[in-house]
Amino acid sequence: MSWRRVPPVMSPVAPGGLLHALAGALGVERADRWALEARLAALFQANTALLTDSGTSALVLALRLAVRPGATVAMPGYGCIDMIAAAIGAGVRVHLYDVEPRTLSPDLDSLASAIGAGARAMVVAPFWGYPPDMARIASLAAQHGVPLIEDAAQAAGGTIDDRRLGTYGDVTTLSFGRGKGTTAGSGGALLVRGTSHLSAVDALRHSLGKPAAGWRDLLVLFAQWLLARPSMYAVPASLPMLGLGEMVYHAPHDPRALSNAAAATLPGALALDEGEVRTRRDNAAILTDAVAASRRFAPLAVLRGGSPGFLRYVVLDSVGDARPATPAGALRGYPVTLAEHPATGTVLATPAPALAGARTLRDTLFTLPTHSRVAETDMRRVREWLGVRPFPPTGVVDRAENTA
Repeated sequence: MSWRRVPPVMSPVAPGGLLHALAGALGVERADRWALEARLAALFQANTALLTDSGTSALVLALRLAVRPGATVAMPGYGCIDMIAAAIGAGVRVHLYDVEPRTLSPDLDSLASAIGAGARAMVVAPFWGYPPDMARIASLAAQHGVPLIEDAAQAAGGTIDDRRLGTYGDVTTLSFGRGKGTTAGSGGALLVRGTSHLSAVDALRHSLGKPAAGWRDLLVLFAQWLLARPSMYAVPASLPMLGLGEMVYHAPHDPRALSNAAAATLPGALALDEGEVRTRRDNAAILTDAVAASRRFAPLAVLRGGSPGFLRYVVLDSVGDARPATPAGALRGYPVTLAEHPATGTVLATPAPALAGARTLRDTLFTLPTHSRVAETDMRRVREWLGVRPFPPTGVVDRAENTA
């Protein structure tokens, strides 16, 4: 039996990034936070940016900016439980809307119904870098006069209509945590467009307090650099306490500032992003050819004008009896809908609607690895799992295993 086990997703960490994180934690290196925030604001076409200790904290602040405490917010019925944690942290109620199974884009009729039922803002997320129909979503938000919050934690460099995901919302949130494509060990960012909230953002900046040194972030970065590679990933994957692949709820805390270690690492992490996106798209093209030859699985339909960032490659089980292939990194998506998670019941404004699309995704969606540590042998195993033989040469190279 092979020890090799492919991480389902990988955010690259350069050895030099570890040195910057160490220097930041020691106080030897002081990141220029204003320059970092300006860089993110320019990248995502925002007026201002605010660095936070996590993507969840950024979403808590976004919700506080967008609505009053106790207001109802529309959120997707399929997605990361951290969205619900943010709603709890912000003190808002949630109305779930459905997601289209073929595209992962919001079901616009369901989203409109959520607004009609009293939602005062909407949260939209591009799952695994696949672009939602942002133009129509933004039009719907404008039509009803509700703020659009773009939770771009998984945007992963995806675009639609030649615009980067994360540039459409009135407010955008980012995550630099594990498995988000760009990592600083932890961290997030709040991005705001327009000028009406600038003074509020300044007030939020002061509320975050003094940055921590970030020793935990340094440890997380080192673990990612060492263990998030196929030759080592079986070690963390064998530890149940890590909850890898599970939908674990983490209670929110008061948002804090990005740590010194994470801030020192972030510029280098951003510099790695373009190359990693390019590699993921190259590997996704190989997977597209393989899925086209499969009778068991179907790819997502990418919306016209969309170019996914492919944080993971998504396929749908057409037969209905597929099982994960964990050594190859072929895993199910979210194991339950948000309506089914116990934490959601504490913030639901109304009983959850039917959410047929979310249930279909729960039962049929699988993700395949696309990152730069995927090698030829891994693609062979994925192709076998897809039920496609023989396997032609792909030209995939295990880049990161041979370098870092």
